[in-house]
Amino acid sequence: MTNYNYVISDLPIYKAALLDNWDSVSQLFEQDPELLTKQITYWWETPLIIAVGTNRSHSFVEKLVERIVAVGAKDKLFVGSYGGNNPLHYAAKVGNTTAAKLLVEQNPDMTRVPNPYGNTPLKLAAWHGNKDTLKYLLTVTPDTSLPGEEGSSPYTGVAGGDLITLTIMAGFYGKSDMLRQVHDTKQYHHLFSAQPYIKRETFHVWVIKLKSKVGFGDADVALEIIESHPNIVLENDRNGKTALQILALKPEIFPSGNRLGFWGNFIYSLMPMKKSEGATGVKVLLRVYNKFATRFWSALGYMAPSIKKIHDTKVNNNLSRLLVDRICKIIIEKVDHNIAWKILGSAITTAVEYGTHELIEECILTYPGIIWYDVGGFYLFLAAIKQRQERVYNLVYQMSGHKVFASTQVDGEEDENALHIAAKLAPPHRLNVVTGAALQMQRELQWFQEVQKFIEPSYEEALNKNGKTPRMVFTESHKELLAEGQQWMKDTASSCTVVAALIVTMAFAAAFTVPGGNEDNGKPLFQSKPTFMLFIISDAIALFSSATSVLMFLGILTSRYAEADFLYALPKRLTIGLLSLFMSLAATMIAFSSALALVLEGKVTWIAAPLVIATSIPVCLFGLLQFPLLVELVNSTYGKSIFHQQNVRRIH
Repeated sequence: MTNYNYVISDLPIYKAALLDNWDSVSQLFEQDPELLTKQITYWWETPLIIAVGTNRSHSFVEKLVERIVAVGAKDKLFVGSYGGNNPLHYAAKVGNTTAAKLLVEQNPDMTRVPNPYGNTPLKLAAWHGNKDTLKYLLTVTPDTSLPGEEGSSPYTGVAGGDLITLTIMAGFYGKSDMLRQVHDTKQYHHLFSAQPYIKRETFHVWVIKLKSKVGFGDADVALEIIESHPNIVLENDRNGKTALQILALKPEIFPSGNRLGFWGNFIYSLMPMKKSEGATGVKVLLRVYNKFATRFWSALGYMAPSIKKIHDTKVNNNLSRLLVDRICKIIIEKVDHNIAWKILGSAITTAVEYGTHELIEECILTYPGIIWYDVGGFYLFLAAIKQRQERVYNLVYQMSGHKVFASTQVDGEEDENALHIAAKLAPPHRLNVVTGAALQMQRELQWFQEVQKFIEPSYEEALNKNGKTPRMVFTESHKELLAEGQQWMKDTASSCTVVAALIVTMAFAAAFTVPGGNEDNGKPLFQSKPTFMLFIISDAIALFSSATSVLMFLGILTSRYAEADFLYALPKRLTIGLLSLFMSLAATMIAFSSALALVLEGKVTWIAAPLVIATSIPVCLFGLLQFPLLVELVNSTYGKSIFHQQNVRRIH
């Protein structure tokens, strides 16, 4: 049995490494130099590994490295732990760039040494999202194999695939300090000297391109890697995915994935990105404008963090577009059909599922024939229908004149055409993009009708191998959703009917029990006062609108709930009912406040202000709770169709 008593006896060294307290153990190291590189924990960690892992004991690390080198134990500097990770692996994991620089100075070859699991420091830094450490390691890790280990470059094979995919997955789309220095010519040459394995011409063209295309002097770490090592985009990672596939998994880094809201999108549209300067005569004016715009938005970003977030989003979207564009160009420049077909095809297969239509657009523009890639047994156009990705559907519909051929495709196994595919229930993650079973049913009907307009008339009554037409398939596939939509409509209408009926009762009673009472001739006592007229008008509005609301909700409760009713009839009634209910609630609050103001007018003169505040509370609460549903109802029923023209470049 192994004796681990040394773990207890070496605790002072462990604590000193954790607390960055070199002075407390320096005497111990002088008396016994072997302690400098001894494995002192249960997991065989050395004092250097412990100190590096804290990412704050920088003084301890520096002095420890100096002492190890001074006593001639440099060969033991990279002694590993039980898991086989040496100090540089730990530095990459925790993002300790300071320690990484010290260690690389002692042995630059260690940047290419993997741990027992095949993970180099580069890969570990990307895996754990340590951007600064990754950027430093990129400058000191050459694209060469270790002596005696041919083909072990960290930029090729599975190692290279892992590096670029992990970098993208980590979301390294922010500002790159290293490339921001490129805007200074002197710093450019300094940077170039630190990366001798990059061709000068390639790097220079890269810098010029980024300076002209990327706004505010930003660049992306993934772009740095790809420009330095273009072939890395051809490599598969340990999961068999390429860089382009990983980008397809991240629709949120493209403009269509932004969730900024109305005002956020408005500000987003105003933010400038640097463009080509055009004719010589306007260069000066454009330069001045760009400088002013940059400073203006930078100042706003400092004052309002939310604006800075929107700015960063736009920069990241721009970088994502550049990244996809660069990868596609590298692939097509190989002039290898198998490579292009495999990488672009696998990317659009993933992009269809996740709705990353910007990536699909770039792939089609790069290689138009990829539209015929087999996406799960279907061509791209039919795959978009199956996955209910309207943006991809619109894109392919607009970009390619061959859609008519794609629409006539019939599934060989099931003998089903495009309308049969549209008739099936949408995938759960696409079904839940709208609220409630009723609106989900409406969205499914919209898809079915859209595809019905496009296909050949004969396909509407075509039978699949089970002898069912598309309409039969739709009815069978949506049986449960139809029942859920019916129950959702009934529950919503029942709840709202109770509230509307109560308002009708109160509004009717208030009309005959006016504040202040009546004179002997039956006329209201406060009839001549303006506030009384406000009371009467608001009470009348409350009565009429609540009665309308009750009628609409009763119309929902007594509906036949046929499939076609969910497309327009039921959403229309629910929309009118909710609008009327909101109006009646607001009018009731106004009527109550005006009545109270009339009664207390002579005694409490300041009653108006708190009444306005009190009146607004229930109205605001109703708005917060019900308005999102109301807006979604209006947009889905009366708003812009999900099938519309997109701003894309067309391929004939």
